[in-house]
Amino acid sequence: MKKVLNIFIVILSIFLFVGCSAIDKISFFNSNDSEQNFDSKLIDTSNISSIQNLVATCKPAVVGIAALSGRYQSIGTGVCIKKGAYILTNNHVIENGNVINLYLSDGSTCNAKIIWTDASSDLAMLKASKDIPYLPLAKSGGYNSGDEVVAIGTPLDLAFKHSATMGIISATNRTISVDNSFGESTLYNLIQHDASINPGNSGGPLLNMRGEVIGINTVKVTDAEGMGFAIPVDIFQPVIEKISANGSYATTYLGVFGYDNELKNVGKIAKGYYVQSVAKDSPAQNADIKNGDIIVSLNGEIINSTKDLKIALYRHEVGDTVTLGLKNGEEVRYVSVKLKNHPYAYTAGRVIKQ
Repeated sequence: MKKVLNIFIVILSIFLFVGCSAIDKISFFNSNDSEQNFDSKLIDTSNISSIQNLVATCKPAVVGIAALSGRYQSIGTGVCIKKGAYILTNNHVIENGNVINLYLSDGSTCNAKIIWTDASSDLAMLKASKDIPYLPLAKSGGYNSGDEVVAIGTPLDLAFKHSATMGIISATNRTISVDNSFGESTLYNLIQHDASINPGNSGGPLLNMRGEVIGINTVKVTDAEGMGFAIPVDIFQPVIEKISANGSYATTYLGVFGYDNELKNVGKIAKGYYVQSVAKDSPAQNADIKNGDIIVSLNGEIINSTKDLKIALYRHEVGDTVTLGLKNGEEVRYVSVKLKNHPYAYTAGRVIKQ
């Protein structure tokens, strides 16, 4: 499939060569720390009256992240989004980390363990070893082109952690292709904005003027000014709810690759997810889903876009059997599919140690 943007895109984390002395500052989970259920407080954003007030109010939920692997360190950002010190960030920030250290707005540090990752969506969830207040999430779809936004992150270096920039949403429903650990993947339904972001902003929150998280900053265009992209809150909300309730989540896998009308006109079918290819030995192949099929429903829920399909799959568990409505011509046929564990997702919490 052709890339939607024929431009260079940089993943917004920084890999630095560091000496062993950097590891001396890291504290580690012990068996008791990893099981703590913190009584995190929801930050009250109801009285925000200015940009300065918004930044000051929201900063305590934002963390700088240093993920160490041997003598290399990846710098990024995360945001606490749920009671229990659950931190949302990008997968590419922490995927190679053997030690993960968090830098809080009050100057203190703590470490974290990985709870869940999904490389195909470039998302990851951490659990901090220290209680951290969390921010509210915006309502699904509660953002539009022209809305003012603020990004808080760690551009370039930990010395600049908790930097804030402001801009507007330039467009919604953007689709781009990026390289990751298993090749190229496509990120759908992104929020495009012009708040200044740089390497190190990855995983940091994109906030509306009410102090609500509307997205997670993930990439910027390197050969253009004012083109940053954030994964919208709609995509990851089902995972957040499952992890906060159960402590973990196994990402479901269907095994199809394709697009919707936001990316490419699929002809007379204006709605649905067009299947361009089916992975070998995947649940989709086992259910006889074919190239050219268009997914129009899942368990009776209408699928109009890629985002709809992604959210619907996140709502289900590995082992669930779902009914897909497929169109290939005028007729709709229905198939049952048993969902498997995603081959590129981290599904079990583990303690990060040296």
